[in-house]
This record gives sequence, structure tokens and C-alpha cells, in this order.
Amino acid sequence: MVQDAAIQRTIKDIKNSDTRIQIMGFVKEIVENDYIILNDKTEELKIDIQAVEYPFQKNNLINVIGKLNIKLKGEKEVEAEIIQDKSNLNFEYYLKLYEIKKELL
Repeated sequence: MVQDAAIQRTIKDIKNSDTRIQIMGFVKEIVENDYIILNDKTEELKIDIQAVEYPFQKNNLINVIGKLNIKLKGEKEVEAEIIQDKSNLNFEYYLKLYEIKKELL
């Protein structure tokens, strides 16, 4: 079975029609081994981490690839499939490049 490609987004740009997304941001909060709150400087998003190994700490920069779930009240949540360490990435440049890419597409 082939999965849909994970579309690169910022949290504020997530569309209800997205199925798999890729979000980069900082770990704001870790709630046991259940979920984290990710902040990408545009908004915050709940990430379900129950299905992945999670060695990261608060304030780490990470990339999350996963399935987008929309709850009854319209709340968005991502079920993480892959989490990558991006601590060596210049996040400000990443956001600038993301905006340029978005304008070109």
C-alpha cells in the first residue's frame, strides 16, 4: 500500500483536506508518552507520539511527519509516524524559504 506524500506546511497553513503533513517546530510541552505540543512560531499543534520512539526534550527543534486528524470541534492533531532531530537547522532561514516556496507554487 502506497501512502500519500507528506505535504510540508506551517501549522497556520494546514488545510482540512490534507491527509499527511510534515511540520517543523519546537517542542513546547511533553505530556507523558502520549503527546507533545509543537510550536512553529505561527501556531501550536498537538502531536500524538504514542506510535513512535520519542527521545527529545522541551525546546528541541524537530520535524514531524504524520497523519492529520481533525477532531469534532475542528481541532487539528497529528498522529506522528516519523520524528526527526533538526537541532542543527537554522529555523529562521527555514521559515523564509518556506514562504518563498509557497509563493512560487
